[in-house]
Amino acid sequence: MGNSKTIKKLTFFNIAALYVGTIMGAGFASGREGWQFFGVFGLKGYAGIAIATVLFAVLGMMICYIASSKGTDDVGTIIMGEKHPVIGKIFAASISLMLYPVIVSMSAAGGSFLHQQFGIHRSIGAAIIIFLVIITIIGDFERVSKVFKKIVPVLFVIDVALCAIVSFSNIEQSGATSGFQASDMAPTWLLASFIFVSYNIIAMIPMLGTSAINAKSRKHAVIGAGLGGTLLGILTLVLVTALRKDMAFTDSMDLPMLAYSARLSKIANILFGGVLFAAIYSAATSVFYGFTVIIPDGPKKKPIIIAATLVGFLGSLTGFKVIVSFLYPFEGYIGLVLITCMIITFINTYKDNRQKKVKHNYASDIYVDFPDHSRFDYPDNITRVTAGHGGESLLITGPEKTVLYDCGMAYCHERLIENLEDALKRKGRDKLDYILISHTHYDHIGALPYILEKYPDTIVYGAAKAKSVFQSDGARRTMKRLGEAARDNFSDSKEDIKADGFRIDRIVGDGDRIDIGGNQFFQVLETKGHTDCSLTYVLEPDSIMFACESTGVLRNAKVMHTAFLKSYSETLASAKKCLDYGPRQIIGPHYGLIPEYFSKEYFDLYIKVAEEEKNFILYWHDRGLEFDELMEKFEEKYWSATRGRAQPKAAFLENAKYSVKHIVEVFRNA
Repeated sequence: MGNSKTIKKLTFFNIAALYVGTIMGAGFASGREGWQFFGVFGLKGYAGIAIATVLFAVLGMMICYIASSKGTDDVGTIIMGEKHPVIGKIFAASISLMLYPVIVSMSAAGGSFLHQQFGIHRSIGAAIIIFLVIITIIGDFERVSKVFKKIVPVLFVIDVALCAIVSFSNIEQSGATSGFQASDMAPTWLLASFIFVSYNIIAMIPMLGTSAINAKSRKHAVIGAGLGGTLLGILTLVLVTALRKDMAFTDSMDLPMLAYSARLSKIANILFGGVLFAAIYSAATSVFYGFTVIIPDGPKKKPIIIAATLVGFLGSLTGFKVIVSFLYPFEGYIGLVLITCMIITFINTYKDNRQKKVKHNYASDIYVDFPDHSRFDYPDNITRVTAGHGGESLLITGPEKTVLYDCGMAYCHERLIENLEDALKRKGRDKLDYILISHTHYDHIGALPYILEKYPDTIVYGAAKAKSVFQSDGARRTMKRLGEAARDNFSDSKEDIKADGFRIDRIVGDGDRIDIGGNQFFQVLETKGHTDCSLTYVLEPDSIMFACESTGVLRNAKVMHTAFLKSYSETLASAKKCLDYGPRQIIGPHYGLIPEYFSKEYFDLYIKVAEEEKNFILYWHDRGLEFDELMEKFEEKYWSATRGRAQPKAAFLENAKYSVKHIVEVFRNA
């Protein structure tokens, strides 16, 4: 696995480069493999290329999806999942052993290159490749990824450019144009296309698996694999097209494109020679890295790596053309078994992820009532006047005073006022006396200016900090921006959102009481954490607590959303304060009435979930992710379209930004 430095650098483009570099070895870049598996079949070979392109992209995406979902680059797990660990270990060991002969083939390719190019003995080129592989592999995955990100795009562009030049050159056929000998192990174009992909998958799995868990996100990993597979298909297409310019000549060469470059010019030959040698090196490095995964970490690992490469050097002297014809197809048949198992694992992983999203994702089952309980079954003196999305708006009719708790969003103010007027009329009241503000977020106070236009004599209660927030131009701009996002998300209205008319008439804090007549009153608790202006009100003597978002937003008996935008520790202190108060019943923000038997569990659940969310953020931070990458991970886990039915995404991201930043600053940067 890569370290934290690697993690924050692997974008989808980096993943694509690693993928292409893994496959784009001597046989691929030189056209030897393209000719052997596609070119010898004439025009039918193009159909094989199309199939191979789709398989490269799709299978690569599957590998990255499995590795990212399971958080592992273990080859056995990627192929077989966790349910068959023994078989998985056998496959992993088998793949590592099968990768070893590829170092032999790449060493042989290095020897063929220098021999064909300069007449130098094959052992010299093979030895150079072995040396470069050793010094790169010993540097582990980070060094490998850095090399690939720099050289692979250059290799790709130059190879494609040379192919284009050859395709449009005046080179003519020098011999036969059909009847070329296909490999006995891949005798038809259809079988050859599958064999071509299947033997390459042996190298793809370890490299793409490691790349996926070191990617910025699963999305980057999967898109990168799809892009890399597509680029491999494009390169195969242009290579085979170029190789058809002189088919007899192509068939006779170990490294056909190198030979074509010599026919064009000395400069082209030197330039492509450098590209080919770099491709041999990149493929040898990536494939041998996959082999080294099986070697246990420890003081003996480096000597084993060196010894293994030296043995591979000796085996390379058998010749490259022979290896491509027989070794690659043999491994291809084994690869078909691996592909089948991996596809089954992908299907199971995808199903598991879907089930987890339904059962455990914080965005699922947005509101679910408890058994034998309705969250809107309020006591007679509490009437729900909520309109649209946003916080609960509740009318409390005391013996003498009428009180509105929170106001909801601005976009649905007309319906809210209609609900309020109707409720007051049914209760025999003709005015609204008080408004209690839980905190100053747009989804709880957006409609306040509109209500005050309708009931200008109403007295608004809130925290001292709320008053200063309402006086802030920046805060009002934020309320307007988020209010417009909610309007566009939840309605067809284009009405302008008010950014003024907010006010606090009476400041209240810890221990204050708001009398509403007779023996009824609201006890005020300062419950900071979500905001510095967050207040909790308890209607006494009924002991009904109007909880604020500092102690979470309940969705159902097992799911709670956190919102520690200002202070994680203060939210826990607020939860402890509310728990110690011991309310008989709780009205949860954005939820409604919670059954009495769940009053204690409500705060216990919040504390548990807050701790889990904190640990999630710190886990990815400690792996080296930058802030934007942390936000991607946070969004991937906690956001979905289902959650969007209750909260605009803009608001979710706004809150997440503060929560993530706060946790990192307090627990890691303090």
